[in-house]
Amino acid sequence: MTDTFAGMDRRVFLLGAAATGVVGCTAPERDLLENHPGSDLTTVPPATASTQPGSSSTPPEDSSDAAPADPTDPGIDPDTGLPVSVPAEDLPGLSFVARAVVPTVVVDEVLGRGDARWTFDNPIESGGQLVFLIEEFDRLDNFRVLLPTRPNGSFGWIRAGDVKIDRHNFAIRVELDAYRLTVLHKTEPVFETVCGVARENAPTPLGRYYLTEILRPPRPDTVYGAFAYGLSGYSETFTAFNGGPGQLGIHGTDDPATLGTNVSSGCIRLHNDDITHLVEGLKVPTGAPVEVI
Repeated sequence: MTDTFAGMDRRVFLLGAAATGVVGCTAPERDLLENHPGSDLTTVPPATASTQPGSSSTPPEDSSDAAPADPTDPGIDPDTGLPVSVPAEDLPGLSFVARAVVPTVVVDEVLGRGDARWTFDNPIESGGQLVFLIEEFDRLDNFRVLLPTRPNGSFGWIRAGDVKIDRHNFAIRVELDAYRLTVLHKTEPVFETVCGVARENAPTPLGRYYLTEILRPPRPDTVYGAFAYGLSGYSETFTAFNGGPGQLGIHGTDDPATLGTNVSSGCIRLHNDDITHLVEGLKVPTGAPVEVI
């Protein structure tokens, strides 16, 4: 089977990941598209997180070009080094997410250079809101973010006025050799389950990613199961996959017997009950970091 997000109308994207471009399960996705040619995936609204003013967010300068934040700066919290105030109990596992509020977000490779290396459309192809995981603040003016593009692990700087900022304390860890997915909240495990992972000839790239979107297939008895999270990462085996870019994902399955095995072309598979728990029970939001190890 193939499960990588492919490149058709992104509303049918996850449904036909194999047929589209998502890496993970091949034949079934193609069958899905053939069986449901007019079906759209429904974009699921992200869980609500603590919102910070969008105009006041800034990532620290690029480590190679920017000076570290000055703890004596009146705009910086001297205890945390952050440009916003965060209660001490909310610091463990803290992540900041930038959610686009403009039609196009321009991304500079180097802070202050205005090189505009990338542009990202909002909404994204699935109809969901464009989101980025913030890694650094330049006061509350610019943010250094992890980008949903190749090569995996790309970073760039975005402007505070193009986004609104919220925060949460969720993270996901995927241990490929152990076939295990763990959800953490404030650095503590709150859910752990077995998962299906990629085949050896099409491995999931190790690294740090984040959740870009939440999609609901028209039926749960498909290769993507009840829900699918898109990831910011891409297959390093398939630069294109059945018409799509080979985007990675975490999704349900119509074949739970494959869990605990090397079965996909890059995506992570969960039991439908488990992916539903992540989306509807724990409400793991878009922008949550994902470590694949």
